[in-house]
Amino acid sequence: MVAFTLNGEARTLDVDPEMPLLWAIRDGIGLTGTKFGCGLAQCGACTVHVNGMPTRSCQTAVGDIEGASI
Repeated sequence: MVAFTLNGEARTLDVDPEMPLLWAIRDGIGLTGTKFGCGLAQCGACTVHVNGMPTRSCQTAVGDIEGASI
């Protein structure tokens, strides 16, 4: 279980903590605004703000954002 805040709403997901944050947002929560681009953290299509800092969600494990605000 991974708990975090997404768009001001507390969320808990029962997913593999190694799952990329991008897929947790898109497939686990159903928010498709975050896009898959290159998958290598180069293009920026998957960028989200984690605790106010731009972060490439395709290369960030969902387990690494435990307790964060996205």
